Amino acid sequence: MTLRAVIGDGRMRAASLMAVIAVLALSAVGLAEAQTSEHARIVAALRTGNTYVSPIAFSATTAQQVRADAAELLKQGEKVKLAAVQSTGGLEIFAYAAQLRSALKYSGTLVVTTPHGTVGAAGSRSELSVQNALLAVGADRVVDPAARLLIAAQVSTPPPSDTGTGIRDLVLLVGLALLGGAFAIGWGLRREEHRARDRVMELRGILKVYVDALGARAVVLATRANQTTAARALVEAVHAYHVAALALVDHGLTEPELAEGAASVRGGLYDAERAGGLLGVELPAADPFADLCVVDPAHGPRVHDGEDGPLCADCAEQLEAGQELVPRRVLVAGQPVSYRDAPVPYGVTTPPGASAARVRH
Repeated sequence: MTLRAVIGDGRMRAASLMAVIAVLALSAVGLAEAQTSEHARIVAALRTGNTYVSPIAFSATTAQQVRADAAELLKQGEKVKLAAVQSTGGLEIFAYAAQLRSALKYSGTLVVTTPHGTVGAAGSRSELSVQNALLAVGADRVVDPAARLLIAAQVSTPPPSDTGTGIRDLVLLVGLALLGGAFAIGWGLRREEHRARDRVMELRGILKVYVDALGARAVVLATRANQTTAARALVEAVHAYHVAALALVDHGLTEPELAEGAASVRGGLYDAERAGGLLGVELPAADPFADLCVVDPAHGPRVHDGEDGPLCADCAEQLEAGQELVPRRVLVAGQPVSYRDAPVPYGVTTPPGASAARVRH
């Protein structure tokens, strides 16, 4: 090859490289402009209303439900805005929510979710407090984006003060009644609504641990070989119970709805025990967490034995590396506790047909 040919070839390669760089630069500019454009639309929508739902990332049905939920929250006296965005522009979800709330100069609570299931909020409560609440109710595991926003809003808004005694509250209510009965009744009802909402959120968080334990057992059973017809029927029933429980608990907004989810968990646990008996594996319904990772039953069955109980492979590896293992947390009376210290909800470990009243806390 001549020197002229080598130089020519080098120039062609350089030109091709410059063309690629130019295309990438234009793409980056286009992406930045698109993100800036969406941010402007979000801010404009939330300044004039209480919701924004990206028409690119979410369906019209989701947008309609989010608007309805926001209207209902407004009726309940909640100061909250809901946003379902296409992306956070690379920001962590809580940082994005805080940035958006600041841009709006909004004093209420702003809840944000993305198509990937992440959800965060910014408001008068501390970020850590909101993160613990969202984690406890499993908000990021709720599949439906509208339900995800609603659940997150319900645990992110400031609860009414509960520091007073019952006698002081009664005296205050009587005093308010003398000044205006309607106001007093509305104040008392809103306080009770908050308490009922908090009970539902806490119960959902606890129930989800049992749903995850049932899911782990369903996986264990499905991987067992040489299943008889009877065993296979029970394994399929366990899977069906788990799917039903997952949907009912994720979407349940009242205690009766959560009770239906608990009934599915209970039925699944006892069918899993029966299936295990046929397949030679112990899965006691009375102890749903037996032989599952002690850090979080959702991690799956025992792979290693730890000092505090069975561990999955990932947790065993973290322990070996010197990392502290923190058990899954749920909320009980507003405080995060280990899932093992929480009361058993709705009697999920009692045999089907037996009394299964919810353990109150």
